[in-house]
Amino acid sequence: MIDGPAFFQSFAIFDAEQRLVDWNSGFVEEFADAGPLLVKGLGVRDIHAACLLPERALDLSWALNDAPPSVFEYINNRCSISVAQELSANGSIFRIAQSTHAAPQLHPAMPDQSAELLRSAALQISAAVLKRRDQEMLRLNELALTDGLTGVANRRYFDELLGFEWKRCQRNQLPLSVIFIDIDFFKRYNDFYGHLQGDECLNAIASSLKAVLNRPGDLVARYGGEEFICLLPETDLFGASHKAEELELAVRTLTIPHDKSEVAPVVTISLGVATAQQVTGEDASALVSAADELLYQAKAEVRGCYRAALLQNWVSVKLN
Repeated sequence: MIDGPAFFQSFAIFDAEQRLVDWNSGFVEEFADAGPLLVKGLGVRDIHAACLLPERALDLSWALNDAPPSVFEYINNRCSISVAQELSANGSIFRIAQSTHAAPQLHPAMPDQSAELLRSAALQISAAVLKRRDQEMLRLNELALTDGLTGVANRRYFDELLGFEWKRCQRNQLPLSVIFIDIDFFKRYNDFYGHLQGDECLNAIASSLKAVLNRPGDLVARYGGEEFICLLPETDLFGASHKAEELELAVRTLTIPHDKSEVAPVVTISLGVATAQQVTGEDASALVSAADELLYQAKAEVRGCYRAALLQNWVSVKLN
């Protein structure tokens, strides 16, 4: 840990994934609420969540929209603090905070102790209001990004995360895979068993897919109707193909009866797997299009199976 000057001069470095890399004693004092949590690898959001008072919280705009981190001022411990945050070429965040001058008295006739108590009470009330607002905004945001029927992510959330992971895997030279999924003969299932039973079928399959994709970075989303799509960051074609086998088997072993299927007496799925071994270019939708084409191949040939290919120079090459 870096030995820094006395409070209030605070210094910290975060890596490109917004994880704490290094800091000094001033940073510990500045973020006293989060002090016991400070270890290498701790995320900015975790530090922010631990802060009881809003004036101690990091400005997270740079963590949300890839914009350069902002310069701002706030009041902490009755001192006016100037904060400079700089983004390096490799995506690291350098944060330096320095005391500029003491905050003015609330009222000349009010003793400092009483003023401090009043200020603290006001800040705690403000913090409670802001926390409640943030919780409500988070709830509304989750509703906007979740499929109302199945509870998994919706297409909007998938598209947003795909864009983010595309840039991240491109920056770090990591593979990225997509699995497109379609329920075999689902229209016949709905017509024969009814739409209520169809909804139960969709829910069961969504839960089964989600259980298989158990890594924190993996995502399953309902793409529309009876279609689901999976995003697997840092996963090569071999790993994605193995995951597709697990997904197909998981749905088949649900043993949901399907008397109108031409594949099996139970509900099955077809899958298309596309992998960008080295992410290049700006068009993340090309990976989705390739997975969609491979899904079409699986459905055209036999269904209840998967087809996989690499994405090279924007051309999907089918593996034999």
